[in-house]
Amino acid sequence: MGSFLAKLKGLFSDDKKLELCLVGLENSGKTTLLNVLALGHPVETFPTIGLNVKAVKKEGVCMKMWDLGGQERFRSEWGRYTQGCDCVVYCVDAADYSRVETAGKELARLLSDSALNGLPLLVCLNKIDLEPHMSKEECIQMLELAKLSSNPWVVVPISAVRQINIGEVVDWLVGQSHED
Repeated sequence: MGSFLAKLKGLFSDDKKLELCLVGLENSGKTTLLNVLALGHPVETFPTIGLNVKAVKKEGVCMKMWDLGGQERFRSEWGRYTQGCDCVVYCVDAADYSRVETAGKELARLLSDSALNGLPLLVCLNKIDLEPHMSKEECIQMLELAKLSSNPWVVVPISAVRQINIGEVVDWLVGQSHED
């Protein structure tokens, strides 16, 4: 009888959880994405100094989202936060070709930590509403994602400001959740 009650409780309780880190170079749209996920719409943002944390419930999953500053002086701290998370969301500015090489190097540096092996990675190719912008295929090539074998990854082209493909981001995040 106890097992039946536990299963019944599981159908109606909110015990799915997800802790994630939003990382990426400064001005890639991490805080805008955070606000769209948490509030349902973008709000005016300023460069993140340190970090922002928001908790939000989406599709029955309680998500704790860490938005980490992307300035060079904060990047060495990314690993401290990502080690305790269930997945990493890496934002890339699709319209900033001049910095995609740096974005790729920072992602490779972060994922070189063996403690992150197996950690799922969602690359949000943000700002696809701006022209010109890189394609999903260009992003995969420029970030050298095909070489990444220790982490499952997916790329979703989005516009946080225009709320394009945010549903795909939420679906992926919900898919990463786990029972408490």
